[in-house]
Amino acid sequence: MRTVFGTILVAMGALAAAARPAPRPAMAARIAAEEDVYGIVHWGLNTYTDREWGYGDEDPAMLNPAKFDADQIAGACRAAGMCGLVVVAKHHDGFCLWPTKTTEYNITKTPFWKGTGNGEQGTGRDYLKEMERACRRAGLKFGVYCSPWDRNSAHYATEKYVEIYHAQLKELLDGTYGDIFEMWFDGANGGDGYYGGARERRHIGADYYRFGEVFRFVRELQPNVTIFAGERDDSDLRWGGNERGFISEDSRATVVRTGGFCDGKFGNPDYVPTRNTGFPDGDFFRVCEGDFPLRKGWFFHESERGTTKSGAYLAKLYIGTVGNGGTMNIGVAPNKDGVLDADDVKALKDFGELRRALFANGAKDGEHFNVVVMREDVSHGELVDEWEFVADGKPLLHGKSIGIKRIRLLREPVLSKDCEVRVLRGVGAPKVSFALYHAEQSVMDTILGANGDSGETDTAKWMKKGASPK
Repeated sequence: MRTVFGTILVAMGALAAAARPAPRPAMAARIAAEEDVYGIVHWGLNTYTDREWGYGDEDPAMLNPAKFDADQIAGACRAAGMCGLVVVAKHHDGFCLWPTKTTEYNITKTPFWKGTGNGEQGTGRDYLKEMERACRRAGLKFGVYCSPWDRNSAHYATEKYVEIYHAQLKELLDGTYGDIFEMWFDGANGGDGYYGGARERRHIGADYYRFGEVFRFVRELQPNVTIFAGERDDSDLRWGGNERGFISEDSRATVVRTGGFCDGKFGNPDYVPTRNTGFPDGDFFRVCEGDFPLRKGWFFHESERGTTKSGAYLAKLYIGTVGNGGTMNIGVAPNKDGVLDADDVKALKDFGELRRALFANGAKDGEHFNVVVMREDVSHGELVDEWEFVADGKPLLHGKSIGIKRIRLLREPVLSKDCEVRVLRGVGAPKVSFALYHAEQSVMDTILGANGDSGETDTAKWMKKGASPK
């Protein structure tokens, strides 16, 4: 790797000095450690009802997997090269997959809990604890997802539910499940549900959950946590507006203010067209997350067998997410037995092998290369607004943002004795580094030629229509 700054900037003339938003300490640490590929695990009552969004009246007795194996799930994700897993602890159905004290609608009412126990006297099988321990054994970090929406609670849309929800979050983050690397808040909120038997539609206001208060105690309880909350200015990661793993090639981490989000509308309409691309003079540093499921839906469905994205297509999506300055979050869905299907395990393994092969051979000056990886020091924000990659004095690549990382694949290897990154426009004094690799042509052809199901998930389609999925 060669670092290029200073002399190039001087040769081009002084760039305007300006302050830009920088990552919070926890996000900065993740960036430095290159923790940019991870997964999100959806398993629960929806797995057994063949739904994406449970209504809230499902029977906990259904949760009775024949051979649940947290180590198999975590191991498959580790083979993919993931850094961690975000595990769904509660989805919109309100069913809590841990022994919470806040509601009777939880895992203690299931045959799973009443199984062999987790090795601690007097306790049953805590799904979340088993997943957390498996992650640690596999060398993965552990995160949690807890839906704000609760279609089971009779108190939803009242102040009492807000207190219940805050208590649930504190149970998850109080250390019982160790260090939490990411807290994931879903954006689907309010609508029809069971609501304790009321079976009606309920609506909430813009600040119903008091997220400002939530974020404060989340970070107090877990100082190293990063927060995904699609439309919150004080979060670390943002939704890119799709569930296809698509991030613009010039996407930035800086975005304008959202101005709040309620009833499907943004308080600041200028945010909508920039939530994927970002904005050079934005107000907040919020990394764009490319989240998508390994299959068509987030939960396991028998009808979706054969739709698993291939390892090659995952590698291509990696270039389009992490390679475009974002993070990659792959949705994995254990089946009714409580394990990942063989097709899913193979795809994750193939992805890990391709990714390793892509960067296995570093190239020095005077050697052939076909992979270019560029990074910007973002400790003072993203300062580069336009760049070009030059080989032997001739421009080879061009773009606007560098940010956390840009990965560019070349269809044909290039032989060059002198490469550099030139910053054409920007602010302050950008510090840019790059590394060159020479991947086998078979690896390049496999990734560049990959295709697969890149359509929107059913969840995304339902959210756009404002309807509740079956």
